[in-house]
Amino acid sequence: MNHVDKYYWIIDHPNIGLPTAQGVIELCPQTVNPENNTIEKDITLNTKYQWWVEFSKLECTHDEHPTHFWELDCGGDTAEEAIHKLYELVLAQYGDYDYD
Repeated sequence: MNHVDKYYWIIDHPNIGLPTAQGVIELCPQTVNPENNTIEKDITLNTKYQWWVEFSKLECTHDEHPTHFWELDCGGDTAEEAIHKLYELVLAQYGDYDYD
């Protein structure tokens, strides 16, 4: 499965939140300290670029605000790596399903 298919597989996953609601993947660029992959207060240490990922989805039909699934937070050095890590987390925690 390519990274585009993984993206849509994740946002349409029926076992996360409301099955009829589409999930939202937020990709956020960050600059981090390459020694520990964290954002330091001393910004001169933050020289490595990463993509951090968060996933949200509606929990029920009357919910106006999507639920952020903290256990799926991850990231990577590229957007493709970040989506792949998110895919692996979703697969491990919520299982596979037939995606056409």
